[in-house]
Amino acid sequence: MKRMKTKDGAWLQYFTLGEGVPIYLFHPPALGAAVFAEQKPLATRNKLVALNARGHGLSEVGQLPLTIQRWAEDISEVAIVEDDSSVILCGYSYGGLPAIEFALSYPNRTKALILIGGFPVVDTLLLEREFQLGVYASTHHWQSLMAYVLSHSHTKHHKTRKKIQATVRSVRSDVLRTWYAAGKQMDFTSRLHQLQIPVLLIYGVHDRYVQGYQLSFYEKINKGEVHTAYIDDVGHQVPTRRSHELNHVIQQFTRRFV
Repeated sequence: MKRMKTKDGAWLQYFTLGEGVPIYLFHPPALGAAVFAEQKPLATRNKLVALNARGHGLSEVGQLPLTIQRWAEDISEVAIVEDDSSVILCGYSYGGLPAIEFALSYPNRTKALILIGGFPVVDTLLLEREFQLGVYASTHHWQSLMAYVLSHSHTKHHKTRKKIQATVRSVRSDVLRTWYAAGKQMDFTSRLHQLQIPVLLIYGVHDRYVQGYQLSFYEKINKGEVHTAYIDDVGHQVPTRRSHELNHVIQQFTRRFV
């Protein structure tokens, strides 16, 4: 575990493992960096960097508004501290939003973009309901229930469950609501054409929430490559439920950047 003080004075917690071309991991709200515990095998070829976003784990909230842009800027500061001039971005679910923001804001520092169950905007009934459920649970201070549900739905590994539960419980209700609201406000569809880097979309075969969004990426991105990989026998929880298959896909994609 490492800690870094941002320009505005907030201390942020992040984790690094391995050496090589850096892959920066972006988590969904509540879950924190713990959700990437099963991606450690990637560190045999790459340097992994996973930040706990503001308000998660030991990362302080700070005095600045919690926005997707702020999240991308925090990652930028981490990359500077780590002396990583060019990185591969990997966002899981909602984590794809700050990953896309980073890619658009710092194109010269982005090698590629990997989105696991990612989406550029929240505009479908199913996804909107998922966000509403998160807001409702946080409004009623159901962190303990959320910790149990999220950890058990993601993995059977006891150690990883404990880490996820600890992170979920660490997030204040108001902070969680703010992060959900920040994600709901974003719409990258009109800016996707600015991406000129290789993009890898990864979906669980049974993920009914976000598969349809891949059309937006293919239709809007015309200057960069777009690839899609499907992971069998899983829905949305690809990083933990099908980690071996996911890691293999990521390793194959990132070899070109060595």
